[in-house]
Amino acid sequence: MLSKAYDPKPVEAKWADTWQKERLFISTPSPDKKPFVVVIPPPNITGALHIGHALNNTLQDVLIRYARMMGREAYWVPGTDHGGIATQNVMEKQLKAEGKTRHDLGREEFIKRTWAWYEECGGTILGQLRRLGCALDLDKSNVRFTMDKPRAAAVFEAFRYMWEKGQIYRRERMINWCTRCGTALSDIEVEYEDEKSKLWHIKYAFEDGTGSVTVATTRPETMLGDSAVAVNPEDTRYKGLHGKKLKLPLTDRVIPLVADEGVEKDFGTGAVKITPAHDPLDFEIGERHSLEVLRVISYEGKMVNCPAKYAGLSVQAARKAVVEDLSAAGLLEKEEHYKHSVSKCSRCSSHIEPLVSEQWFVKMKDMAAPAIAAAEKEDVKFYPASWKKPFTQWLGKIQDWCISRQIWWGHRIPVWYCRACSGAGMKFDDKGELSRVSFEDGALPVISQDKPSSCPKCGGHDLLQDPDVLDTWFSSALWPFSVFGWPEKTKELDYYYPTSVLVTGYEILYLWVARMVMSGIEHMGRPPFSQVYVHGIVRDKHGKKMSKSLGNVVDPLVMVDKYGTDALRFSLMAQTMGGRDIPFSEEGIVGGRNFVNKLYNAARFMQMYLPETPAPVTAAKPAELADRWITERYAEALRKSRAAMAEYDLPKAQDALYGFIWDEFCDWYLELAKPRLQGPDKDKVLALMLELFTGALKALHPFMPYVTEELYSSLKVYLPKPGGYLLNEAWPEAPATDGAATAAMQELMGVITQLRVVRSQFEIPPGKLITALAVSGDAPALDRLKAGAAYVSLLAKVEDLAVGRDLPKPPRAISAIAGAFNLYVPMDGTVDLEKEKVRMAKELDKARSDSDQCRQRLGDAAFMARAPKAEIDKIKARSEECGGKISRLTAILEELG
Repeated sequence: MLSKAYDPKPVEAKWADTWQKERLFISTPSPDKKPFVVVIPPPNITGALHIGHALNNTLQDVLIRYARMMGREAYWVPGTDHGGIATQNVMEKQLKAEGKTRHDLGREEFIKRTWAWYEECGGTILGQLRRLGCALDLDKSNVRFTMDKPRAAAVFEAFRYMWEKGQIYRRERMINWCTRCGTALSDIEVEYEDEKSKLWHIKYAFEDGTGSVTVATTRPETMLGDSAVAVNPEDTRYKGLHGKKLKLPLTDRVIPLVADEGVEKDFGTGAVKITPAHDPLDFEIGERHSLEVLRVISYEGKMVNCPAKYAGLSVQAARKAVVEDLSAAGLLEKEEHYKHSVSKCSRCSSHIEPLVSEQWFVKMKDMAAPAIAAAEKEDVKFYPASWKKPFTQWLGKIQDWCISRQIWWGHRIPVWYCRACSGAGMKFDDKGELSRVSFEDGALPVISQDKPSSCPKCGGHDLLQDPDVLDTWFSSALWPFSVFGWPEKTKELDYYYPTSVLVTGYEILYLWVARMVMSGIEHMGRPPFSQVYVHGIVRDKHGKKMSKSLGNVVDPLVMVDKYGTDALRFSLMAQTMGGRDIPFSEEGIVGGRNFVNKLYNAARFMQMYLPETPAPVTAAKPAELADRWITERYAEALRKSRAAMAEYDLPKAQDALYGFIWDEFCDWYLELAKPRLQGPDKDKVLALMLELFTGALKALHPFMPYVTEELYSSLKVYLPKPGGYLLNEAWPEAPATDGAATAAMQELMGVITQLRVVRSQFEIPPGKLITALAVSGDAPALDRLKAGAAYVSLLAKVEDLAVGRDLPKPPRAISAIAGAFNLYVPMDGTVDLEKEKVRMAKELDKARSDSDQCRQRLGDAAFMARAPKAEIDKIKARSEECGGKISRLTAILEELG
């Protein structure tokens, strides 16, 4: 017998252990089965999982469990990501707490320490996934890591192939540089924030003394690296000035005034300073006009190659000094407050410096074209479909991908340099370590995963590896096929690739999803998955992004400890609508917990009537209207859920099952069945209850695995054919029905509901019976109501139900309408009418007062302009509620006289 109350902790621990010990989640290629494959978006080994991971993995788990129960060879591939710069930042924070830097340890020791962190953190992450109920085979031999040996082999093969094909190259280009992380970043690793600053207007005098040009800029410190001033050739203000020479303020340099169509005439004065080394647009203009590229900001964020007084200053300090000197020299025309977008590192939020630097790049346009075609032809189909357009638009504007990172943790770039042959192209730090290489200065690359035994050019043995590592997304882009052993031709790769669906948040649609599609087509000849399920970000209940600084981060395991895994999963799933962001609140999990308890109590209710000695209940099915109705509702719930799953509408699929179990099976059928469980139909009713409830548990299992397994295991012994673990059971088929019982039952339920409303309005105690009349000119409807009168009496607590065509309305009776019926409930003798009229009059006054307040607030233009939409919607809903209540109470008071 199930215990009185459900305690999720021991139940979840028991089944998590059992599933893993039984290896229920293992998969092997089966030629007679169609595979259904999901590769996990591998969590970074940066610490514990957050609530977004809980959502993402719940969605994947639902799909995998459902596919397994539908007869597919379902395989969910587990693994973790080395995380590159994100993990290195975590390690550096740990060292900082110890008063150390990575340079104190040295590269080799730092990497060794990070591998130890992986062993610790990776295990923690897998343990958390297990607690979330994820159907992942977590045997160590089955778990992948983006830096393990097979994945390292894949990374090398991809690099080698793309280098030989000419897709990978190294050259000087404008890149994003994070001075805190000390590395280059790709364009999509940069975030943008609006920032209040100033716009300084600086005068550049003509060398010949004939006047000056005023330039507006938000970065006066980079003026020291200017190579020109540019204007739009169509700007009439500067006609005749093109090609003239200007004195660069605060320096002894002279620069030209050039005309370029890239200049916006409406920005500032229409004249802009051109600093090719520190602005992407300026770099492009500089290339078109063959301007000098003078870098005045170092990799450390300090001023270089500039007048001595500014050398070594930070960017902010140099800005202040330059502005002061410009003002003192009479060259600062004016300054004004200005709000503009600034670029920041997505990992540490430091300001990004655009720098010209020699880096490794991948040519992207040729790779993007077939990826766009795959999306357009729906070889890769998006759910929701609205994500296809931004996906293809981004690919259509794609720039070459900077893949080199100046950090230590990651896949080392598989390129070596001979000290004898590369000479000046190899740059060393003060410890004698190779720190940078320059192809322009003569570095000659040798592509090899391991250190070559000798230089292919001179035969020398002194070869050093490129100090940079690959962007973490380079290895992640290979994930859907590297997990199956590529570049080796394995049976797993042949059977499982391409995978079935990728489940991902939209925030990495470009960082990861697009790159996987391109890489899959490039290396495997076809996209890595046919479906992409895109979900939103989990935010706090106010819609704000969760962050440690705001103190609104939710630890999913804290919620699991408090409410149980199934409650958390149910709550997250219920809110995952159309790829939109999810406003998460703890209150929402309470609803999930309540549903878990509803399931548990329904099972306990059945157990009260089942024999103490377990034996199959094999009685014939009952055929009352309620029995036929609940069977039809069960079938409809299964059909709706199955159809929703086919469209990847997981919340709708869950809701169909929830509505059946809570609203129909528990709230209606169990109540109607109670008297029959005391009579001769007991075994028949129990047999039907068991069939439908255990079927519903099977259908619900992908969504709420723990409680369904627990309840099914306690009830299956009473089934004619007891099953095994739910994951190995078939997802239930909907029985054939004609819907006739549903129409008849809904008619009765309408009558019962309206009578319950009257009881509620007059606060009639549950134990007090009422009298009711049902009047209709529809003779068949009257016959149906007479046949179902027992249901009405039982559930609406009616001791006398009169049913007829011309029954008069009794005096002081309350009216209600239910379909074809006019219902009357006499109040004399049922309640104290005078007392009720006073109470309802007070309620009416309160409703009118509330309605007036809502109307005043909605009519306040200032409030409407500043209030959040959610608050306005709440007031509108309250206003509508008050309006309905006013109408209802007014009508009741008129009937009572």
